Amino acid sequence: MAAACRFGLLHGENNLALTGSTMHRNLSSIGSLSGIMWNSKLPGTTGVAKRGIFSITTTSQVRSYGSNSRDEAARAPSSSSVTQKGRYTRGLNVKDEERPSRSRITVPQMTRTGRSETLTKYYATCAPGLEKVLAAELSSPLISAQEVEEGSAGVSFVGTKVTGYKANLWLRTAVRVLVQLAAGPLPLGRGQYDPVYMFVREAVDWPSLLVDESSEQYGRRESSGDREDVLPSSRARPATRASPQGYKFRNFVVQSRVWSCTDISSSEFATLRAKDAICDSVRDACGGNRPEPPEKGVVVDVPLFLSLYRDTAVLYRDLSGVSLHKRGYRDVMHKASLNEGIAAACLTITGWNPAVAGFGDANKNALQKERVLLDPMCGSGTFLIEAALMASNFAPGLLRRQWPFQAWHDFDQSAWKQCKDAALSAQLSSVPGVRLLGNDIHEGALSLCKKDAKTAGVLHLLELSCEDCQNYEPPVVPSLVVTNPPWGTRLTDEFSDGESEWLHATWQSLGRFLKEHCSLADVYVLSGNAEVTRAMHMRADKKWPVTVGGQERKLLHYHVLPPKARSEPIRQ
Repeated sequence: MAAACRFGLLHGENNLALTGSTMHRNLSSIGSLSGIMWNSKLPGTTGVAKRGIFSITTTSQVRSYGSNSRDEAARAPSSSSVTQKGRYTRGLNVKDEERPSRSRITVPQMTRTGRSETLTKYYATCAPGLEKVLAAELSSPLISAQEVEEGSAGVSFVGTKVTGYKANLWLRTAVRVLVQLAAGPLPLGRGQYDPVYMFVREAVDWPSLLVDESSEQYGRRESSGDREDVLPSSRARPATRASPQGYKFRNFVVQSRVWSCTDISSSEFATLRAKDAICDSVRDACGGNRPEPPEKGVVVDVPLFLSLYRDTAVLYRDLSGVSLHKRGYRDVMHKASLNEGIAAACLTITGWNPAVAGFGDANKNALQKERVLLDPMCGSGTFLIEAALMASNFAPGLLRRQWPFQAWHDFDQSAWKQCKDAALSAQLSSVPGVRLLGNDIHEGALSLCKKDAKTAGVLHLLELSCEDCQNYEPPVVPSLVVTNPPWGTRLTDEFSDGESEWLHATWQSLGRFLKEHCSLADVYVLSGNAEVTRAMHMRADKKWPVTVGGQERKLLHYHVLPPKARSEPIRQ
């Protein structure tokens, strides 16, 4: 567990900033975490808290402020959670004099609309084992991220708002792209005070983040002393729901992950308290209007993720929303289909991705007249479709119609349009010198492959056949073979004797095919079963661990020798 996450702390007289040398192991799995959605009644400010809690600056000038004001601390509980003065429900029992001062929280710049040049901290998650590939993608000229640093199940980086947009458009291996909102230590050791609640409540000016600019009440806030906080007008967008007072709000979801904290062990409890803090902050700013739960099936506008590790908290907004492996070209997924992100990572490791340098053997064949990629057991064609998208320099994010950040108050529509236009102009309509061959014995799987390839716009690049692998004769000798044969565990929960024999025969026929038809080719095989892999009677010279569906697999590399070299006796 100690290796799961290491934080670097920059201590200054007035700041405490997270460097995040390696981030959390399970950030890549936040899509499966339990989250609590809430439609938030949220007017707000322009990015600087109006109560003197914190100031928003660039990452190079992070500042934090503390306040000992009892009035400020008294606002922490909501009116509905106070049974008598100074005493809270839901397990809290803190008198006024026991309430601590506000914790010191670092807040990266939350850029305003139209100002996309400010540097911000990001964290892109991926399957464990693919951090090096993801880091190379982020460093490529397509994204040009700064301060790229591999973590555990993810990569941290720094960039502008445009960098975040490009990351969502171009990343093929990542699961999600998170933008940091705030980071700091949890205020522990202060009686029975709830540290998660106060950290989340103080970390962000939630009204400014979640209010809809088309609200009738937008631009109005509760008076604070002799000053009235005012929100600037901005572009309006359709809202999901309006309160009787005229507020319209962006809905949000909170997901949490807890590791090795002193007083907190439940991720669900952390999620609940984070949601309470956000809702109470909004209600105080909206004159007592309480947020309502979202309708079923509502698309989340502002997905949030809270990481708690060793009493240090980091709060993120999720730019991606749905996992990035869901490109948008696949409606029906076969039970044995490979995750698109894993497939793209494997192809990058082979060197097939022209935008990412430093990997694999496919680049050795770049000077040949033809670069031929073959998948002799292509199934529904994930490798082939992803390889076609890479060869045509097609940004996978262009296949998506909707992103959460398009509903955010600081969304820069002009910058986003420029990013998309640049990606569209970079796309190649044809890829001369590249051939993509696919074969599978199942007609149904090939039908799915054709359907998905057509949706992705790359069907014209594929040459498909329906044959048993042992009978298939490719039209040309491939330079690169990438395949994901059946392992057994993907297809059934039980590994029966009959299936074992079938798998052994399948892998044996694959080995014969490679030796007969793929001389001098570089072969990459994704295997989840070492026993059946031995049936190929080939020795892998390289192995990469890849986590698929939470289980560790291996990407194996073989170099197929010509028949003469294979027949020569081994010299002692």
